[in-house]
Amino acid sequence: MPVTVLTSPNTQAPSTQLNAAQMWGEVLQWNPDAPIMMAKRWIQNSYRKIIDFRLWSGLVYKGQVIVPASYTTGTVTVVTGSNSVQGVGTAFTSSMVGEQFRVGFTNPIYTINQVNVGSQVLTLDLPYGGTSIAQTGYQIFQNLVNFGPNLKYLFQCVNQKQGYAMQLNVPQNVLNIRDTWRTATGWTYLVSDREMSPAGIPQKELYPIPTFAQSFPFLAYAQPPDLNGPEDFPYPFIRSDVIVLGAIADALVFRGKNSKYYDPQTSMMKRNEQALEMQMMGVRDNEQIQKDLIWEFDRWPLYQMGADFFQTHDAE
Repeated sequence: MPVTVLTSPNTQAPSTQLNAAQMWGEVLQWNPDAPIMMAKRWIQNSYRKIIDFRLWSGLVYKGQVIVPASYTTGTVTVVTGSNSVQGVGTAFTSSMVGEQFRVGFTNPIYTINQVNVGSQVLTLDLPYGGTSIAQTGYQIFQNLVNFGPNLKYLFQCVNQKQGYAMQLNVPQNVLNIRDTWRTATGWTYLVSDREMSPAGIPQKELYPIPTFAQSFPFLAYAQPPDLNGPEDFPYPFIRSDVIVLGAIADALVFRGKNSKYYDPQTSMMKRNEQALEMQMMGVRDNEQIQKDLIWEFDRWPLYQMGADFFQTHDAE
């Protein structure tokens, strides 16, 4: 399943930002006896604290998820308790790895882990749990997708074909009550949270199951990588000086009273200063993407009708 994302780099900095090595050095000025590895750890911890404080505008990235048309050519033989599916008259390809497979509506939906193109055998992620059937109809489609390996929060996703915003973060228990068998197919209008993939990437389910090739543009918030390299910079609008404040607070209580640099009062002052600056960063961040106001939708009802509906049914 192709997913194309554009993310903010952490190797380019605004002119006022410090890189990771400069931040480590500044922290060690407050406690020269501390190992460099501890300075790195304190910077990482402070950075994560700020990242988790809010959904920063600098973490927004865009992308698109592309799903193929469903595939039903030929027949398959499935055996209870076996991961292997034998195709007859099929043309399975390696591009089907990661797509979903099912036989009928009362059997589970499986993910394809491997495709043996020569023997036309699919390997499923779990043993087939239905009744053994020889040369039966089937369906291969894509309804489990990911929105990039660094997804923190899915912000917007649209059905470009129909022209409407999709419902997001729908729980699986709600979807299972509504359509346990996933019999609905066609115009996808919601995204439901699913389990992590074996590679540790957050997965989402598209519902109803898309049956023809299309793309779903989206906006999401990234979970940025750590500041591992000396030339790494924080993501945009996350100030390096505020990161350093939290790390200095840790450095000043390192090893407690056994350290000649032990200064709990200044440590607390730095931590309070960081908390205040984080609040101020949040205010400034709202100037980039407003998140702390509630938009009033009462005069513009939103529902699943598409953009064309509003153009053809304008009452004013």
